[in-house]
Amino acid sequence: MLGHFKTGNPVWVYYIDIDSGENIMAPQLLRGIQGCKYHIDKKEFPHYRFIKMEGQANGTFDMQRRDVKLYYRKQSWQNVEDINTYLQIDQTTKVYDTVNGMPINDPVPAGIVVKAFHRVDAESGDTWYELGAGQWVKYENMRVVNDPFTDEKIPSSIADNLTIMPLKDVQGTIDYLPGKAADVFDAPYGKKIDTIKDGKRIQITGRLNDNGEITWYQIGKNRFITGNYVIVDGQDE
Repeated sequence: MLGHFKTGNPVWVYYIDIDSGENIMAPQLLRGIQGCKYHIDKKEFPHYRFIKMEGQANGTFDMQRRDVKLYYRKQSWQNVEDINTYLQIDQTTKVYDTVNGMPINDPVPAGIVVKAFHRVDAESGDTWYELGAGQWVKYENMRVVNDPFTDEKIPSSIADNLTIMPLKDVQGTIDYLPGKAADVFDAPYGKKIDTIKDGKRIQITGRLNDNGEITWYQIGKNRFITGNYVIVDGQDE
């Protein structure tokens, strides 16, 4: 008789921050006998609100693997937009690890243009832009620019004074937004000429530092990428 009771494939349940992609809690594993029913409740988390569910909240254990994903958003994030725009930085601007978060080491210097991928209108009334993974700026002392990269480079006296430090046998990895690609320029603060996917391995041939503000890496002839998006082998993230 016991041979008639077989365990079905498990159901994995994920509770995910829809904006960061991070798990709010450890994934839950549901197990049961084939033919038995399962039910998944929407959990409540402090400072989060439920957005949507992917997968079946109610079902029956069988031999099919099932994933159920429940997505949440921070309560203080009133409006979130996927964007593809540029910001002209008018004054040196602090960079934060998240909206209303902690400042990180490298500010964005004045006089350059940066690309933004997400915009968040916070509960406080402030607007924030995401420049890369774990890199946010508050919308202050900057302007939205629609078409910054024309046939001519953006004037930059800073870029003209940079000196390349040659590097040998140095490799790294692109650390950007999952599924997206970082911009490659023909010179520091120069014209966009290409993109390179998150996670791709690169050979680094030179390094430039803008007076402690922004680090640039040379990854080929007339090919540069900001150090914000690079993890160099042997260095801490």
